This record gives sequence, C-alpha cells and structure tokens, in this order.
Amino acid sequence: MATSLTSPALVYSTDKAIIAARRALAKVAFFATDFSADAVQPGTTMKIPVFTPGAASAFDASTNNYEKTDGSVAFASVTFDHHVKHTFQFDDKDFTLVNGTNFWANAGRASGSALAKAIIGAVSALINKTVIPKSAANEVVFASVTKGAVAALRDTCAKADIDPGETVLMLTPKLFADLLATLDANVYGGPEAIRHGIVEGLYGFKAVMENGDLPASADEKLNGALIPTDALVVAGRQVPVLSPSVYEEIGTTRDDVSGLVVGVRRHGDPATGANYVTHEALLGAALAQPAKCVRLVSAATA
Repeated sequence: MATSLTSPALVYSTDKAIIAARRALAKVAFFATDFSADAVQPGTTMKIPVFTPGAASAFDASTNNYEKTDGSVAFASVTFDHHVKHTFQFDDKDFTLVNGTNFWANAGRASGSALAKAIIGAVSALINKTVIPKSAANEVVFASVTKGAVAALRDTCAKADIDPGETVLMLTPKLFADLLATLDANVYGGPEAIRHGIVEGLYGFKAVMENGDLPASADEKLNGALIPTDALVVAGRQVPVLSPSVYEEIGTTRDDVSGLVVGVRRHGDPATGANYVTHEALLGAALAQPAKCVRLVSAATA
C-alpha cells in the first residue's frame, strides 16, 4: 500500500485499518467509484461521469454514421460531505503496559471497522423513498424469501428497464440469511458468502449482498433494493491538513485494491501526557439515476 507515513507503527496500524475496511469497500466496489489522493475540503462538489452503454447499432454512412451516438454520459454531482474519523487516546503510562505492536494493529483494525461502517452507512442512507421516486416499477412488495420470489426479481428488473447482470440485489441481514438457508452451499459458494455477505452471480444478478445499514424506519418498510451499477456513485478524496506543524505525524495510505485514501494524524498533549491517533476518510455518495433503482418493501408504503 502506498503511504506517506514514516513511522513503522503508524504504517502498520493504517495497513490494518484498510484491511479491516475492505469488507465494506468490496461492497461499494460493485458500483461506480472514484477514489483519489487529491485533497479537497469537506463540502466540495464535483462531477463524476456515469456512462449508459445503450445498444450497438448497424453502421450506415448516411443514417447511422460515427456522429450518431448509441450510448450516453451523464455527470452526477457528488458532494464530499461525509468526513468521518476514528480517534484513540492513550497515556504514556498506559503504553508501557502493553505490547506496542499489538496495540497499533488492534487500533488500526478497530478504526478500519468503524470507517467501513460509516462508508456503508453513507451509501445506504440514499436508498429511501424520498430519493427513489415511488412508482409501480420503483417500489415492489418483497415480504419473504423463497427461490421463486428471488427469481421473480429478474422480471422486476425488466419492468424497471434495468439489466439484472449489472444490478446488485441488497437484502437485510434477516432476508439474506433466509436466502442462504434455502440454498445448498455449492450454489452460493461456501463459507465466503457467510463471512463477507456477498454472493456474486447468484440468480444472474451482478451480486446479492447483505446490507444491515439500509434505512430501518417503520415508514420505509425496507427489506432490500435493486441498485444498478451505474445508478450509484461513491467518491473519496484526501482530507487536507492546514496546520501540519501542530501534529507529531500526519500522512496518508492508499488502498491498493479500492484506491481509497485513509488519512492519519497523531499528536500529544504535553500537559497531561495524553496521546491521540486518528484515522479518517472523506467521501461522498449520490444516486445518479434514482429512477432506475427499486425498493423492496415488506408492504406498500404511504
């Protein structure tokens, strides 16, 4: 992993943070992602290109030549309004009582798990009946899991004019567990589906995944969602440090797999001997094509 950190302890800790966050990042990676090491202020808005392929067509020099477009590109506005951080405090005396290597590794894992939950939470919060327009195609009753009910969601995709092979089926933990219980392990791929909550290619969908962070309010009645790859955009950038001299050490580490940049800050309080280490990330998420998404509900909403 590329890093600007120099302290071996912080490099090790941040590597562990990113590894711990990869479970969430693996789920986000099924959608349009744009992670960069560029530094931007929280609240900055940028445009992310989202491509809709359309269908290939037969060339005709007069009526369908190289200036007649088949696909389209739209630019989704993504605001970096989710600046999430996770900080630990320890005293000088405390640190003498533990093995230093284990301390930094465990701190990194804990911070990575917390950042991962924040990333998934920011994305999942968009899947609500305010953002996704309510219509016969965009809200479908899906009360319980059977093989037939899941297979019928392919017809739901057809009615919403989305390709199942480019669509992610998200389910609440209960329904995801119910789905696994209906299938033999050789169908859903063994223990990795249970461990990571993702089954790629199941029923012809791009992936079927567990999502425990979908909006859970009573009026949402949400059991899951069908989200096309190009409908959801997630972007991340580096948090700028405007006063680096007030920290003992600052830096970033970039995940080789997803490209997400995690920032690190470490400083101490000379009056108390307290030390602070923080891992942080800056990201934004947007539904670029909400009309293509389908909310799966336990009963029709008002």
